[in-house]
Amino acid sequence: MTPLTDAARTPSRARAVAAWFPRGGELLDPDFAWRHRVVRLVLAGHVPVLAVLAVLRGHGATGAALVLAVTGALLLASCTLPGRRAPALAAALGLLACSASLDALYGSVAEAHVFVIAVVLALYQDWAVYALAVGTVVVHHGLLAPLTGSTLDGHPDRVWTMALLHAGVVACESFALVLFWRAGRFTRSAEAEALAELSAGRSSVQARLAEADRMRADLIGTVSHEFRTPLTGIRGAALTLLKRGDRLDKDSRDRLLHAVLDQQERLSRLLENMLTAAQATEADPHATAEVDGVAAEVAMLATVDRDTRVSVVVAPGTVARIDRPALHQVLANLVDNALQHGAPGAVPLVAGGQDARGVWVTVSNEGRVIDLTAAGRLFEPFTQADSGATRAQEGIGVGLYVVRRLVEVYGGSVDVRSDSGWVTVEVRLQAAAERQPSLAS
Repeated sequence: MTPLTDAARTPSRARAVAAWFPRGGELLDPDFAWRHRVVRLVLAGHVPVLAVLAVLRGHGATGAALVLAVTGALLLASCTLPGRRAPALAAALGLLACSASLDALYGSVAEAHVFVIAVVLALYQDWAVYALAVGTVVVHHGLLAPLTGSTLDGHPDRVWTMALLHAGVVACESFALVLFWRAGRFTRSAEAEALAELSAGRSSVQARLAEADRMRADLIGTVSHEFRTPLTGIRGAALTLLKRGDRLDKDSRDRLLHAVLDQQERLSRLLENMLTAAQATEADPHATAEVDGVAAEVAMLATVDRDTRVSVVVAPGTVARIDRPALHQVLANLVDNALQHGAPGAVPLVAGGQDARGVWVTVSNEGRVIDLTAAGRLFEPFTQADSGATRAQEGIGVGLYVVRRLVEVYGGSVDVRSDSGWVTVEVRLQAAAERQPSLAS
């Protein structure tokens, strides 16, 4: 295990070490182009100046021609060689040759020139250029300077010592420039990450705004349709009673009044669901509700209001961690959904109990099989199994969304399944301790 671990660590360590060395390939083409242009202009400016200084220092035309030949050839190479590194090294070598020429002409007086050149060469951000600068200083002061009689500080007996010392100073300067490069790279990386997060946040906000705009459009469309229908029915029944009420028999008047009450109840359910969906954000951590009692209450109200039967099979004493009004609305919405979408004459079944996972409550209805791949969308706002304008069932697709919101606020979950012609919605809630009987009982 250890050899494999060490082998696995070696590439990562190598990459970490390599990250400390700047590589010119990281520069964009336009960025490299203007930097290389600046270095070439600096090199081109040295060529005539060195030629004049060679003549003034008594080297004559031969010395000037030699300077022009060397620096001119390197300048031409920096303009014509392909790629990036080769032109950069040619330009760097040309500037270093200018430093060597100044050292040969003026001795230690011109030694500072190489340090200035190292700063200029930092534009390339390439470790190869720094290595060339250090190597050139060693070769020049260790080999070429003694040949030309230009020794460091007049110490011909310590040529290599002084050459290595001089190269070490250039290396330290190069290391300092690398540190500045690393600091700038870290800053740019942090800025890039911040910009990426800002862009992602902006995209997320835009997506949420688009979703909110879509929901607003859906809300306006569905509410205008669903509210218009009961209001039209109420208005029609009221006008009929107002204009022809004295000519209608009692049964006809009762039917119209019941129609008004039914439409009013429909509007009340719509408004209640919409308000609940908007306000369901916080839960009472100490709330509990007896599932069997709430289920029996919902079934009784369905029998009274809709004149239909709902079967209830809930284990007595089943207590869930949820507010009683919230549980009542959850079961009422599920029963209402079962009655609307179930088969004609079918009796919805409300069942419940407690197991190792907590409290479970199911509402089942016999009816058409639904597509389980799209069943989860039924719990999204303004979504229905049948969303066409000519659908037979009423509603704006908020009831099941309210069920999910209320259940999730209290730490539960909702699931739907379809099997053998039955559609079942299962609600999972946290279990609460059964309420203890009072001493008076």
